[in-house]
Amino acid sequence: MLLEFLLFAILTYAAYNMYYYVPVGNHGNFRDDGHILCWIAASLIGGWPVLLFSVLILLVLYSWELFNHGLPYKPKNLLLFITQAVTIYEVSHFLTEVVFSLENPLGIFPAMFLTVCITQMVTVAMSSWLFRVSLRVGSWKRQLLKFNLIDSLYLSLFFICSAYIDTLQANWQYTLLMNGTIMCALIGLYYWRTVGILQTQTVQKKILEVETLNDQITKANQQVLLAFASALEKRDPYTAGHSERVANYAVQIGRELGLSEKDLDIIRLGGLLHDIGKIGIPDSVLIKPGKLTNEEYDVMKQHPVIGEELLRGATLDDLNAEERELMLEIVLSHHERPDGRGYPHGLTEAEIPLFARLTAVADAFDAMTSNRAYRSAMPLEKAAGILVEGCGTQFWPPAVEAFLRTLEREAVFAEVAASQEEST
Repeated sequence: MLLEFLLFAILTYAAYNMYYYVPVGNHGNFRDDGHILCWIAASLIGGWPVLLFSVLILLVLYSWELFNHGLPYKPKNLLLFITQAVTIYEVSHFLTEVVFSLENPLGIFPAMFLTVCITQMVTVAMSSWLFRVSLRVGSWKRQLLKFNLIDSLYLSLFFICSAYIDTLQANWQYTLLMNGTIMCALIGLYYWRTVGILQTQTVQKKILEVETLNDQITKANQQVLLAFASALEKRDPYTAGHSERVANYAVQIGRELGLSEKDLDIIRLGGLLHDIGKIGIPDSVLIKPGKLTNEEYDVMKQHPVIGEELLRGATLDDLNAEERELMLEIVLSHHERPDGRGYPHGLTEAEIPLFARLTAVADAFDAMTSNRAYRSAMPLEKAAGILVEGCGTQFWPPAVEAFLRTLEREAVFAEVAASQEEST
């Protein structure tokens, strides 16, 4: 009897830590009901004393795990365990004493099988009542039957061989055969319960490899796009560094307006790529030294549309679907104006996406303060004045005000730095 208690203490510990994967169609979930099989064996071999001992061991393990991880105690789980144990004891003894007989090898299997099935059914019903879990689970009956069948088969082999080994000790060949069968049954049960875990680990490893590869491809795509944008500016030496400066200005405006860091990342990427559509504009228009004709200007006004279409088919790093749309709005709408005289769609005021309104101010300011083939760079004060004059017509007033505040702070810092250099 002492050996049985020791055996089921070990088995209960192993059962409590047993998790295995159940495939259901294209999905799957983890089951942790190994203790049910252990309790059925305890009930049939040692009766209620060994079963009660196994239940107490599991409750101690459960309580220790919650305490060790600082988790709240869940009395409902205790009630579920107790319900399972009572069901196992009553059903297993009713089946083996009234319906079947443990002395009949053909009776052990259906007794085991029905005990597992009924206990699982009670567990599902009890869980539904305690935790408000829906009973409408796709194909769960078929999966339950499949796993109970295999579990019961291996456990039946174990019990059959254990029952007959005492009567065959006089013949060492039969004894060896029965011991070998017991070992095979235990190994088979172990393999059946762990093969799903191994398969799942393999699948998860492959998924991780694919995700890593996708990340690398995504980052490579983004680098290629940024390289395109940089190469585009090299077609016109007067616009070198324009996208980088626009991105920095737009981020300053967004930060001044209290936008989140994630929003600022989107704005920065949109600023870097806002003119990538110019890759589809002919050099005769893009780098023309003089003023564009109306026809040439119509061609130039297509670069936001070209850029948005180009980027919509690309994969961008760290952007979900919503963030991606926000970035594309910058590319498509950074030349729109509140008065509706912008392009490509002539949006007005609130119709213009927020991030595009910020980028429009940054884009115009950098264009005015940079050298062009047809004019020299404006002084910062004059460019700032044009921004103020365009408030409400060409530019969104809050974006202009926020940008001017950042320029003022930078001017103050520059004066302080200059005075410090003079004093030293």
